Amino acid sequence: MMAVFKDIQVLLTSSMEAVQNLTVGALEAFLPIYVISLAGLSSFHAGVIWGIQLVALILLRPLMGRLSDTRGRKPLITAGMLLCASSFILYPMTQHFLALCFLTIIFGIGEAMVTSSTAAMVAEQSKARGYGTSMGVFGSLWDIGHASGPIAAGLLLGKLSYILSFSIISAILILATILFQIFVRETRGRHGPQTR
Repeated sequence: MMAVFKDIQVLLTSSMEAVQNLTVGALEAFLPIYVISLAGLSSFHAGVIWGIQLVALILLRPLMGRLSDTRGRKPLITAGMLLCASSFILYPMTQHFLALCFLTIIFGIGEAMVTSSTAAMVAEQSKARGYGTSMGVFGSLWDIGHASGPIAAGLLLGKLSYILSFSIISAILILATILFQIFVRETRGRHGPQTR
């Protein structure tokens, strides 16, 4: 078990999912409040906006998983994190319903890219150490990130504006992506298994 906790590759890859889930938790808690109170839209609009994200995630995860099988995990994780960060930072600058829907689709695409690739990459990194422990660590970091989102956003929003709060959280995603690029290596062939 300690081998997994000492493995920077597994921990950093798992942390990408955790950090991405920071934004998911923050959006789940505060996007409806923003949409209703500041953007002046209805609870129906808030429900539709978040529903679009879930539909995008459901539809795109298999496609993004297939893409990560053929093109590699690391490029998809990196692109997905940048999509999540760039769309997340734009939410508090947007009040139009259709624009918010568009941002949510972009965020859903980014989330699908990250979530479909991180678990597979952790499994590939952990072959010699046991899948169960590695995936347990992965799942725990996922939950920590998700639970931290509302807390972190709440603390920031208690002192700062939506724009500054969301900018700080987006900066965390970008910093994590830079660390991931520097320290994590792809553990498989660039194009993955050959298909017939």
